[in-house]
Amino acid sequence: MKRFLKYYIKDTVLLFIENIKLILFPKTKPIIVFTMAKVGSLSVYFSLKKWTKNQALFHVHSLDEVEIKKGNDLCFENNIYPGSKSPVFLINRKIINKEKPHKIICLFRDPLERNISAFFDVFELHTGKKPAEYTGDFETLKQRYYEKLNHTFPLNWFEKQFFEGTNINVYKNDFDKEKGFQIIKENYVEVLLINSNVDNKLKEELIAKFCELKDFKLENRNISSEKEYAEYYKEFKNTMRFSKEYINQLYGSKYAKHFFSEEYIRKQIEKWSE
Repeated sequence: MKRFLKYYIKDTVLLFIENIKLILFPKTKPIIVFTMAKVGSLSVYFSLKKWTKNQALFHVHSLDEVEIKKGNDLCFENNIYPGSKSPVFLINRKIINKEKPHKIICLFRDPLERNISAFFDVFELHTGKKPAEYTGDFETLKQRYYEKLNHTFPLNWFEKQFFEGTNINVYKNDFDKEKGFQIIKENYVEVLLINSNVDNKLKEELIAKFCELKDFKLENRNISSEKEYAEYYKEFKNTMRFSKEYINQLYGSKYAKHFFSEEYIRKQIEKWSE
């Protein structure tokens, strides 16, 4: 019942409000927090909700309407309601297709750490048990990680999801790996790229300036280390080590080499290698 009310009532009202903002404040640039999952985007989105007034604000992991519809259909086929009503259709119709000037905040993260976080975020789906009910050994958990996860997802996200949704190629310009952020301006779109490992104070300053806010405070949300699977998550990160082939696949990728320094990659390889 709660998911029904959220999907059909609460989320519908929230999208209606954002649509009204687009109509009433046509000269104000809407903000889209558009990232892959498990990079800290919810913290940015919910924090911005407290600081933006006239700017329409959205949070998405994909701008592909076909993909969103398939996901929704799959939920309904299994007699469950989607976790939220996607704003993608509104974004495409009122912003992208009309070439309305807008701002995109996009975070990215270490590919291996992002994968581990993504695995535990759907712990029950991968193990068949809620964290409190799980009694399997660590080796079983390790095997589930290798078998169930789409390990190359973060490596291809900018070329598939981001480029196809924005027509912006983030790889065509050098990224300052030491600073950890970059602003891209193309046609009617402004993009703020941020390494999720950047200090929160700097994130606040960057987002405040980028979104033209007088002040902005970042409040952390959806933190893996604070969830019910936190103990398994901690043990996994402390004890798990990976094969040379797997490590090279992630840290030898175009994604990793573009966004992370050679020194950082070297340390991560040493940390996670068997």
